[in-house]
Amino acid sequence: MRKEAWLLTGDYITKNNSPVIRLWVKDKKGHIGLIHDPNFEPYFYAVLGDETNIEDLKEIISQVETTRYKEKITPKKIRVIEKKDFGDPIKVLKITANHPQHVPSLRKSISEIKGVREVREADIPFINRYIIDKGLTPSNKIDVQGKKFETEKADFGIKKQEIRSVDSEEKIPLKTLAFDCEMYNEGGTPNSDRDPIVIISTQVDDNQPKLFIADDMDDSKIINQFIECIEENDPDLIVTFNGDDFDWPYLRDRAEEHGISLRVGRDNTTPNWHGGSRQKVSVRGRLNVDLYRVAERDIGDVQMMSLEQVADYLGVMSENQRCNIEGSRIGEYWENEEKRDELLEYSKDDVKSTLGIAKELVPNQLEISRMNKQFLDKVSKMGRGSQVEWYLMSKAYSENELIPNKGNYAKRAQESYLGGFVLEPKRGLHENVVSLDFSSMYPSLMVSYNISPDTLVSKDELSELSKDQYYEAPEVGHKFKKEPEGFFKSILSNLIDRRNDIKEKIKNSELNQDKRLLNIRQKALKTLTNSFYGYTGWNAARWYKKECAEATTAWGREMIKKSIEAAKDKNFEVLYSDTDSIFVKYMGEGDTEKKSKQLAKELTQNLPLLLELEDFFETIFFTEKKKRYAGLKANGDIYIRGLEVRRGDWCQLAKEIQKEVIGEILRNKDPESAVEIVQKTINEIKKGKIPYENLIIRKTLKKKIENYKSKQAHVKAAQKAKKSGYEITPGGKVGFLVIERRGETVGEKAYPTEMINSYKNGKVEIEELGGRHSIDKNYYIDNQVLPAVLRILSYFGYSRNELKGEPHQKTFGDFGE
Repeated sequence: MRKEAWLLTGDYITKNNSPVIRLWVKDKKGHIGLIHDPNFEPYFYAVLGDETNIEDLKEIISQVETTRYKEKITPKKIRVIEKKDFGDPIKVLKITANHPQHVPSLRKSISEIKGVREVREADIPFINRYIIDKGLTPSNKIDVQGKKFETEKADFGIKKQEIRSVDSEEKIPLKTLAFDCEMYNEGGTPNSDRDPIVIISTQVDDNQPKLFIADDMDDSKIINQFIECIEENDPDLIVTFNGDDFDWPYLRDRAEEHGISLRVGRDNTTPNWHGGSRQKVSVRGRLNVDLYRVAERDIGDVQMMSLEQVADYLGVMSENQRCNIEGSRIGEYWENEEKRDELLEYSKDDVKSTLGIAKELVPNQLEISRMNKQFLDKVSKMGRGSQVEWYLMSKAYSENELIPNKGNYAKRAQESYLGGFVLEPKRGLHENVVSLDFSSMYPSLMVSYNISPDTLVSKDELSELSKDQYYEAPEVGHKFKKEPEGFFKSILSNLIDRRNDIKEKIKNSELNQDKRLLNIRQKALKTLTNSFYGYTGWNAARWYKKECAEATTAWGREMIKKSIEAAKDKNFEVLYSDTDSIFVKYMGEGDTEKKSKQLAKELTQNLPLLLELEDFFETIFFTEKKKRYAGLKANGDIYIRGLEVRRGDWCQLAKEIQKEVIGEILRNKDPESAVEIVQKTINEIKKGKIPYENLIIRKTLKKKIENYKSKQAHVKAAQKAKKSGYEITPGGKVGFLVIERRGETVGEKAYPTEMINSYKNGKVEIEELGGRHSIDKNYYIDNQVLPAVLRILSYFGYSRNELKGEPHQKTFGDFGE
């Protein structure tokens, strides 16, 4: 039997005491297949000491005998093979085991043998080893031939005889199921020992959401319905938002409470939990992706990593358009028949948002999955360093390179190096400004100067080389051989070329859908490529070489400084520079944009880098600090970087007023009009006209309340909530208002939203305090609104007092550039 299908995921099982690789695939008709390969063997390498005879050591290792749970373990076979170690030829012993679970015991025994310098590649999971060695690409097509077998776990089964990867541009057709659970609570975080799940919302692809609703307080029925839903829909991909840490463990605990087996795997198994404080959940035969982990790693601009804010940021569902309920009030809405319908809408919006976020984030993860030979669910949970490392590991095998072991994290953590060059911004408002950006600066430098762990010149090698045989990094003095081509250079050159080819295809493509898919691909390549230099300085890296990272940033600083001087010589004023970009304004006659393109072209010709015009700003505003500015682009869009608008610990009012002020300054160049907006807002605060939702301050409780030495306002609010029966656990969001209470600190005046019964005309009702209490108007004016707007307006000479009602007429011409 022969079959071409997409490779979804894989694992292994044990039959007759031997491992059998299982690959889960999907063909073009949507049928799920199971590929068995019983012939792949686990192995690792022993690297010899300098004075060791390889045949003698082979004989010693062949006699190794150890135990695992009383099972006798011996090597299955041992061979002498040739590999490369950081580019140098080396002979090693390849030790094959009978079972993957035997490898740790054999590794320990063999590493203690005299003459064995090091054991390598013993920590690579068996299924990953198989994918790399067979040259397969997850999320892409494979071609398999073999004997057909019957299986209840899939539509077809093949016992593999031959298998190969298929070069295909076709998108993998993943059937996706999103789910989200709402748990009953009496305030604060629910407890799985006592609090049932009251709603499980699901959505499959573009179908309408489906809700499973508990009968009163018994969640056994809806847990079974959820299991049946997965069995009936048979999704390839299951997505959640914070599911690995919350929904899945809660489901597990509640299922155990009722004696229900959470059989959601394609082979009817329950989920597997891995890891320590942050669990990683895997479902056999399916891909399980926690979108919270992806967003946390990849979307730095969202400070409060909530489902609502991530969906809003990605344009999936606006916070203002969805149903919003405080998480701690789920129980209250569940018990109130009039409010329960609102809770059902909230649950629908949650699952719609989850599926929408998946559509935005998963395509990029699929591209990285293809590149680094890791399954989608594993890639989604990896840090950036691990993503790079698996890519290197797959390339190492293809180039016959030994994969290094992980090093001494603690020692490396104490090492640091200097980053990119920063020219402090010229604060204030400027017109007709261009930002020039070095395309892939650090990877390009690594290619240009052959920066790689295997090309670093050691002290012993230096005496044997002439100066024209190596590159020497400025400032730090690290040297890298010009020949041969380094391991990293060959990889990065290929990645950069592939990305440039895709960017060219984007330019020439007339179809928007093609452009979107190509853009996803080039972004994935960019993400991986730009992470290489940082990887070499990452303390957990197998290919750790701090000198590589240090030399790369040193050359980067030199390039930026040369570019600044060249710009000045061409009559440009350099307003700001940071790492790989410079902001310039042409001071002579002529078009700034045209002159900037000429400057970029000349610098590209004289430097080993490509300098491109990134953006043209009609107006741009810089603060005194790096990475904090806002600019109006030629198309009318406003770009904001690093200002409080993007922070999560400010109330919505502060964020909105700052956006208005920035827009007024950039579009109309009228600071006086911006001041009037601020003064109007202050008057509305004083009159109690600000909506309740715009005054709530939300902040994450990062640890247990008792572990905070300094009790900040959100901690004090969480403390009050706990005393009132609304417990907020670490990782939970604390929403609070600051009310007016004479002589108390902000923390003492901060009350969690769970304790607030009503709000009207700037006053709240808090049962524990009795009566109605005004919000602390002065706090919101002085500690929320004014700090947000003074980040901009103080540069135009305005003080707090003037913003509060003592305006001083100013015009744009008063400030110059």
